[in-house]
Amino acid sequence: MKRRDFLRAASVPAAATTASAAAGSVAAQETDGGTETGTATGTAMGTGTGTGTSGGSGGGPTKTVTVGPGGSLVFSPGTEDPLKIAPGTTVEFVWDSDNHNIVVESQPEGANWQGHETLENTGFTYTHTFETLGTYEYYCEPHRTAGMVGTIEVVENPNAGGGGGEKELHDFGVPIQAHWVGAATILAIIVTIIFTFYVLKYGESAHTGTGRN
Repeated sequence: MKRRDFLRAASVPAAATTASAAAGSVAAQETDGGTETGTATGTAMGTGTGTGTSGGSGGGPTKTVTVGPGGSLVFSPGTEDPLKIAPGTTVEFVWDSDNHNIVVESQPEGANWQGHETLENTGFTYTHTFETLGTYEYYCEPHRTAGMVGTIEVVENPNAGGGGGEKELHDFGVPIQAHWVGAATILAIIVTIIFTFYVLKYGESAHTGTGRN
């Protein structure tokens, strides 16, 4: 056998062995990649589902009523003006001074609001979701005689304007300056009409020459 033929015959098994090893390496990499992909996908899906379930609390809007703000014996809002809310609104009562409670005086039929009759101090919070339409009246028992009473009105559209009565200029949606401009324009027109009428009726001014001797 010639030397050239011998080298050619020996190189064929070596090439086959190298190709086989390379194929095995690629297969191993594909297997590892598939395992990693499957693991990552499974973990991500599990985490996402868990977060969605734990975070789905729902509910409507929230309003805050401060109980005894700055030590004053009022509910804010509620004492001076009723708090108007839509059905399904959660009201959070936040204590800003000590020795206050919430006693329900009247409420719509079937509302079943219990209030919070235990005396609480600064930092305490109490929440209730109002579903039934109507007027809710409540008070602080230790300070009721001092005027610490409150009202909540649950209505369909709490943001709607109420009824007639006098309104300020800015309530019509037009700045006050625009009204002054309009008034000045009308006044100018009136003056012009009066001046024109005077000229047409009495002719030229006495100080204007007529050209007569």
